[in-house]
Order: sequence, then C-alpha cells, then structure tokens
Amino acid sequence: MAPSAPPSLSARLARQGLFAAAKRGVSAERLCQDAGLRWADLEDPEARIPYTVLDDILERAVALSGDDNLGLHMAGMDADDPASLVILTSANLREALARGCRYQRVWGDGERFLVEDTPRGVRMRFTPVGPCWRPAHRHLTEVALAQLAQGVSVFTGAPVRPLRARFTHAAPLDLREHEAVFGCPLEFDAPVSDLEFAHEDADRPFVHADPVVHAVFEHPARGVLERLPVMDTLVGRVREQVRRTLAGGDFSFVAVARALRMPPRMLQRQLATEGYTYAGIVESLRRELSQGFLQRRMSIAEVSFLLGYADPAAFHRAFNRWWRTSPEAFRRARAAGG
Repeated sequence: MAPSAPPSLSARLARQGLFAAAKRGVSAERLCQDAGLRWADLEDPEARIPYTVLDDILERAVALSGDDNLGLHMAGMDADDPASLVILTSANLREALARGCRYQRVWGDGERFLVEDTPRGVRMRFTPVGPCWRPAHRHLTEVALAQLAQGVSVFTGAPVRPLRARFTHAAPLDLREHEAVFGCPLEFDAPVSDLEFAHEDADRPFVHADPVVHAVFEHPARGVLERLPVMDTLVGRVREQVRRTLAGGDFSFVAVARALRMPPRMLQRQLATEGYTYAGIVESLRRELSQGFLQRRMSIAEVSFLLGYADPAAFHRAFNRWWRTSPEAFRRARAAGG
C-alpha cells in the first residue's frame, strides 16, 4: 500500500488559474515563482500540487490582476483526462454526477463533491478542501459550479439552466457575470454551495453517450485512482469501514465508531464539521456501488445483500429513488448497450 500523503489536486486547475490571470496581464511565470513552482512542473498531465499552493496562487492572482471573478473566468470544459471523458460519455447528468463523485480523486483529494436527490430533481454539492476558509475557496467553488452549469448545456446540446445556485460565501458587489453564467436564482451566505437541476434535465441524454467508448475510458480512470497515494481522512476511513462491513457485517454507526476507536458523539460532531452525515455517507456509497454490482452476473437479491439491505424490496425503493428506474430495467438497458 502506498504511503499516506497530504491532500493534493491535479495541476490542471492551477494551469486554468494561471491562464485566466495571464489574460489580465499577470505573468504566469511570476505567479509560479511566487508559489515556489516552475511552469514545467505543471505541464505533466499527472502532476499534483498541495491545495495550499493552489490557494496561494489564486489569492496572489486576484491581488495582482484585480479580477474579483477569477473563478468564473477559470471555467472551461476541457475534457482531456480519463475521468472527464468518463463523464462526457455517460448516459445523462444524473449518471454523470454519480461517476464524478466516484472519480473525484483524479482531480483532487477529499470528498469535495456530493450528489443529493431533491423533490425537484438532483443537486451537486461542492465543499472546498481545507481546515478553515480562505479567500481562494470562493473562486474554487465558483469555478466548480460554473463548469458544471456550462457543461450540462454542452453535454446535452440543450440550453439547460439550473433551478438554483447556492454559495456559502458572501455576494460580490456586482452580480452581472454570475447571473449570466448560471441563469438561475442565486443565493449567497447559504449553508452549503450547490447547483440543483430539474428531474427532466437530470435525465436528458448526453450527446456523446456511448457505453462502449465509456468502458474504454473507465479503465484508465480506475488506473489513475489506483496510482494515487492513500489518503487518511475521516470520511475516507468511515467509507472504507462501511464498505468492508456492508455485506453481512455490522455497519451501524455505533459499530463503525467502535472500529475507528472514536466515541460516537465525537465521530458525529467531526463528520458534521466537514459537512457530512453518517446516513449520507452510507447512501452515497451504496449508490456508487449499485451500478457496478448490477453489471455483474449476480441476482438482484445478491446485489441487495452486498449493499447491506435486509430486504430486496428496500433496495428496489432506494434504486428507484437514485436513478428513477428499477434495477431490472437498468440491467436490461446496459445489456442492450443503452
């Protein structure tokens, strides 16, 4: 097993920030030097840098350029890595969001993205990585949500707009660019940062959906994940313990807390501080695993057991809630190549 390492992310986002600053007259080389980097360090497709270095680069870029909307200007759907191509070839937004969560470590450590079902549709939550808030986090949040908002229209070939965009940071003085990028009601000083889409838009087919090509891209995306250093985070340890005990074990909150040698109240409090709940972690993991299990040669009852459901009917209800289809219909569609 690879040694643990501090949280890092793909250098691609740093390049986006440097390009955005360069368009406003700030030297990319100077920003690199200020951060203790060389431009050549960022050109390797698999290069990664610590989050704190990216925070420094973005904050310095804003200070030198005067660009208060740097995050919006960094947004660009350059799908040139295996994980992005997995998203591009997904069937629809609902499926793409789930796969984005599955492969998010390709872009950066930490469970920054979380998919949640809502009565109106589905939403993607974004949480910056770091023990405390920094000004750079505003721009990281805005580039993440702007790329999603713009990407949905590109991927579907339709003028899709979110139902709502929320941001934990305060509203900027001038909202005209935000209104143009998101085209929906904006909420600032919100409890979380997320984008919500309607059911019909979440199920709208992607232009480049292709299960055969998708499988080709998924193999190298898994390889990138396997080569990354092991991350020792609380949420990661909880997920791993649940994963080990889902099938026939005790994955109750108390049992997981005991396995992690933490008092249950302390575990609950620390998860809440990071924006997570135990129930949400279990739900996310089950949803993530469900598709892969259904594509194997096993019965629905076996899949239900592997996901920790005592009753297959409970699995059916959950799967319908996640994907708006039944496990059997999902399996038939995959077998037919749809």
